[in-house]
Amino acid sequence: MNFRNIFTLNDWKFREFLLVVVTIQVLMWIVGIVSINKHIPIFGDIVTLLYLGFIPGIIILRILKLHDLGNTFTTLLSVGLSVISVLLVGLFMNQIYPLLGITHPIENIPLLVTFTLYNMGLLVISYFKDRDYSHESSSKLSMDLITSNQFLFICLLPLIAIIGAYTLQYYGNNQIQIGLLLTICLLVILMAWGHLKKEYYHLAIFSVAISILYYSVLISNHIWGYDIFFEYQFATYVIKNGIWDYTWPHAYNAMLSVVMYAPIYNKLSGMTLTWIFKFIYPFLFSLISIGLYKIFEERTGSKVAFLAAFFFIAYNGFSYGWMVQMARQQIAEIFLVLLVWLMVDRKIPQNKRKILYLLFGIGLILSHYSVTYLFMFVLLATIITLTILSSSFGNIINTILLKMGFEKKYFGKYLKIENQTISLPLSLFFIGFIIIYYSLTADSKPIASLFDALSIVSKNVNSLLTKGVINPLSITIVIGVGIILLVICYKIFKRISRDVDINNVTQHPIIKDTIMKVKNMSLKRKYMLMVLVTIITIVHIWWPFKYMDIVSINAQRVIHLSVYFIIVGFVMNIIRPKYLHFTKEYNTFALFNLVILACGLFIPAFRDQLSLQRIYEVTFVVLAPFCVIGLYYICSATISLIKSTSFKEKNRSIMKVIGIFMVLFFILNTGLIDLELGQSSTLPLDNTIDAPLFSQGEYAGVAWFKQYYSNEGNDTLFSDAFSNILLYWLNDIHTTNPKNTTDMEPGSYMFLRSNNIGHKSFLYGAGNYIPITEGIEKSNKIYDNGDSQLYKRVIV
Repeated sequence: MNFRNIFTLNDWKFREFLLVVVTIQVLMWIVGIVSINKHIPIFGDIVTLLYLGFIPGIIILRILKLHDLGNTFTTLLSVGLSVISVLLVGLFMNQIYPLLGITHPIENIPLLVTFTLYNMGLLVISYFKDRDYSHESSSKLSMDLITSNQFLFICLLPLIAIIGAYTLQYYGNNQIQIGLLLTICLLVILMAWGHLKKEYYHLAIFSVAISILYYSVLISNHIWGYDIFFEYQFATYVIKNGIWDYTWPHAYNAMLSVVMYAPIYNKLSGMTLTWIFKFIYPFLFSLISIGLYKIFEERTGSKVAFLAAFFFIAYNGFSYGWMVQMARQQIAEIFLVLLVWLMVDRKIPQNKRKILYLLFGIGLILSHYSVTYLFMFVLLATIITLTILSSSFGNIINTILLKMGFEKKYFGKYLKIENQTISLPLSLFFIGFIIIYYSLTADSKPIASLFDALSIVSKNVNSLLTKGVINPLSITIVIGVGIILLVICYKIFKRISRDVDINNVTQHPIIKDTIMKVKNMSLKRKYMLMVLVTIITIVHIWWPFKYMDIVSINAQRVIHLSVYFIIVGFVMNIIRPKYLHFTKEYNTFALFNLVILACGLFIPAFRDQLSLQRIYEVTFVVLAPFCVIGLYYICSATISLIKSTSFKEKNRSIMKVIGIFMVLFFILNTGLIDLELGQSSTLPLDNTIDAPLFSQGEYAGVAWFKQYYSNEGNDTLFSDAFSNILLYWLNDIHTTNPKNTTDMEPGSYMFLRSNNIGHKSFLYGAGNYIPITEGIEKSNKIYDNGDSQLYKRVIV
């Protein structure tokens, strides 16, 4: 039995397509009008999610005549196009409507009218361009497929995650959370052992992704983390004022992924901002898991693609809950994955790919400035590198390779890149858009952050390379010498950049002999060399063998080991391209992602400015499959040295080993082993860890103090570093984080959250705890609800 598939709505007959779109439009009006005074749970949330996260995009796909793309890419493209539609329409309303006398454009009625006109306008265009198309085969779902035991088992994971998070929150019991992690491990093992049907791979990876996100984010009824509080505050200003103040001087305020999408969603659905950040954003973000799986599958095969996508999810930036603390980066990574896919796709016509690439590039710029800067560096480096290698400069490299004993020409006119998406004009447009938009919003803070970071990193690189011993005169001399060398090199280049005939090249005998010896080396010796290098790398990562009992340190070591696997996988992909199907653009793009990763690992200032977790998270989007490929080749070499076996049997063994490694990588990153050994774990498993996660009682304490405190006497409020997030970031109550409580003057106040009460200490700065016993003894308690206390100093 089959039934209609909503995920491929663009493939339906136009009359049916029109009926669905208009029905959702009418329902949105009902929900939007009611939500002015009341939120309609579940029903209203589903309607709004479809309206703002799917419908505009699916209509645009119809306008572009993009069909038969499959469930995954149709859904992901629809979501990306819908989000960018909301951002751009919201920006238009915010800037134009006040000129027409509508002073509060981000309100229900203006939003409903505008989005209705926008969607109906798109619908009219789609009618004239694509009214005759329908494709039955891609518009059906099999009942047998969605009622099987494996399907039901996979669908249970998000439910387990939600129940486990609430059980931890209300009862302090983490057994269901642990059970979820073990169930995910079992799922990966079943896949690696060949017991999970291939048709469920994409669903399984999505289910794991959304389960891990909800497992993390739902451990509190409030938002928790760091950046998310700033994002919440800026979105709240828009909701309260009905308009976005683009002049507010903070870089986060320029990110429409937070200050436009969330407020519009709040206005139309009535859902609180907290739950938009905790439920809707993670749901949209989880879709990138199946996007990555499909990108990798077309180039590596389904099993390697599944394991690569799982590796991305298993990394602690995703699995620990770091990503759910940054709403803007969740939206940005949706655009990033779509940009990577469009870069390597050849099924969609080139002109339409470029339109989509333009829209998603703008979406990335409007969503996250740091990810934008990383992406633009890699994109520009990729385009410039491919342009140089395919120019006459490539002839020089060809000549060098021929002299070394290579038998083919790879570069110059022989480097054929046809029908590519990325181009220099597109990149220059993005740079122009970045400069204009980031300069005109948030007092140019996004642009300023880039120059500040470059200044700090350049000073750090200078100190690493020259130990800081450098002066202006030496810089001038270097520039002068560089100009002279540039002129000389240009003259030499003109002479040697001719396309030389292979027969006219004299090969260097020593280099040629060395290369031939390597090429003709027996397979066994190659395997031994690969295994030896791997052993040396493992010893180097773990040497000296200290802190073997501290799991978190070993988790970092395993991440470093995975970077080694990535390097091996990338090199093997270059050496043996016929076994994989990565395009030249993807390989070049991956190379510069490796450069970014290397900078993060070896340049402290670069790591500090961007955060190593963000660098891993962004680069793993592209590099994840190379980790699995590298481990595959290492396992293959090891097994071949141990015993002789058939290819099929060896392949099964390799997949089992990779599956076991991924499970180990996962449980180390989630903190499960730490928990079992009694060490400091992660918040989703142990909510007693001190972190910016606040209880209802702590929120109530702040609300009471806000009413009580007048600040007419300019009395100081003392709090610790985490309480400052709750008091200042969310409630605009200025606080002081003291080095010691002897600084407290009579009449000053002290706010204690539950961790302060239980441990009689304050968090000062980045990680130092100071005793507060003296502050308590010399103060009167004026408020106590169990989770928070307030004291007023009375004794000098």
